[in-house]
Amino acid sequence: MQRPTYTLLLIISALSLLVHAAPQDLSSRIRAYLQSQGVNATIPNTAYAPQAQTQGASGSLNIALTCGILNAYRDVNLVTPQDGQLYTVQAEQHWSPTAWGHPNCIFEPTTVREVQFFVGLLRITGTTYAIRSGGHSPFKGFATTDNGVLIAMHKMKDVVYDAKSETVTMAMGNTWGDVYGYLNQFQRIVVGGRLAPVGMALVTGGGLSHYSNEKGFAGDNVVNFEMVLADGRLINANATSNSDLWWAMKAGQNNFGITTHITTKAYPMGAVWGGLRTWNASQLDAVSDAFAEYQREGQLDTRSSVIPDLVPTNGTLFITLIYFGPVTTRPKAFDAFYRIPAIADDSKAHPNFLDLISVGPPQVVPRFSYGFSSLYLDNSTTYRDVMRLCAAQSEKMKRVNGGTQVLIPQPISKTMVDAAAKTGGRPQTLQPRAQLWMNMSWGWNLAKDDAYVYALIKETYEKVDQLAKSRGLYDPYIFLNDAFPDQKVFRSYGAESFKRMKEISRKYDPTQMFQKQVPGGFKLD
Repeated sequence: MQRPTYTLLLIISALSLLVHAAPQDLSSRIRAYLQSQGVNATIPNTAYAPQAQTQGASGSLNIALTCGILNAYRDVNLVTPQDGQLYTVQAEQHWSPTAWGHPNCIFEPTTVREVQFFVGLLRITGTTYAIRSGGHSPFKGFATTDNGVLIAMHKMKDVVYDAKSETVTMAMGNTWGDVYGYLNQFQRIVVGGRLAPVGMALVTGGGLSHYSNEKGFAGDNVVNFEMVLADGRLINANATSNSDLWWAMKAGQNNFGITTHITTKAYPMGAVWGGLRTWNASQLDAVSDAFAEYQREGQLDTRSSVIPDLVPTNGTLFITLIYFGPVTTRPKAFDAFYRIPAIADDSKAHPNFLDLISVGPPQVVPRFSYGFSSLYLDNSTTYRDVMRLCAAQSEKMKRVNGGTQVLIPQPISKTMVDAAAKTGGRPQTLQPRAQLWMNMSWGWNLAKDDAYVYALIKETYEKVDQLAKSRGLYDPYIFLNDAFPDQKVFRSYGAESFKRMKEISRKYDPTQMFQKQVPGGFKLD
């Protein structure tokens, strides 16, 4: 939003103070940069304004200067606290209030060129910033900031399907629902998010998809990352150009640059079959055993996929079953689940994938968070014991207003693990065997309970880890998209991968902007 008088005053004030409070070199560099970008930097050094005089430390001054310049640059979109309700709405565009922050301003680029200008400016001012795609992370500071600038990508929403190469290029402001809806006209699908409102950043965490059993993880299917580096350059990272960066970005999050577009493989897709099957909590043991049976037998049919939402706190177990293909009857792959008497099942044929995933279990409480554990499949009762352990932990949520536990045991097939061999590799080091990626999610109502729930999350995933270790089934890998902030994601990729990722970071970001000025997310430390 443009406010010329406010903007000019802020820039004049900030630049004027820079002359007195900051090294002359910084002021000169900013002026030179603005002139190189076609921004009028002929501003009197003696101009002052009351609001700028209250800024105090140079860090706060640089943030004010950065926000002012962004608002003056051509016709860019900038939202500040002065915008009232508009600011509140944009600052709270996150799935969970646990992630809300109070950025000094919110920059909403519509073009790659604007992103380049943004990065170049903040490289000079040293301002802290955060990057937000879909805002799905529930963690404070991961995709917002309380003392800096938020670059929100939601206005960059172009999507282009190329029939010749069978690829789709997507801007980072899209959701997977946007992409799937666009591709319906071509009867195509990509390996992407399992929920329509999730954003594109899922890919940079590896990305688990309903289509992963057949085609690998979302990151495995990316053929090109278009990125703005710390020096403002726009580059492509793919199999033939900057291939080391391409490899790292398949599960490297925001550690190397700002991703502006992703190009990924597209596959033919028409009708699909599936829906939501529901049991009461008394069937938890039977459903747990069914997961193990599905992994041993049903999941060998790579067209099948399941995603559970097991909610022992409210006595309900949901599983979404999905089968890619024009079937009209229950696929044999899901026999393990069909043998358990259900209280509801809305499975049916759907005209397209988006139609199927548009409806799922409701989110009944506003705040949520999660932690992660991984273990290998065996022929004992381990899956059942893990679910029982977690259900017992859920009893501790009874003291919390709205306390809810959702267990999401995600069966990972050897096919998923092996996919990287055909797609240029990936940074994660995964063992070629069936495994269970255990997302333990928790929901609640009130901010006063945050600390208690976070401690319970950590206690629970540590207990699951210990159980798996005691049976020789512990998998040290931590899935970035499901990890709690305390978990050492990149170290879990293996020592060689971790070392290589740090080397790639220093190569493409010599000043380590994305380690220092972008503190949110999982860092290479």
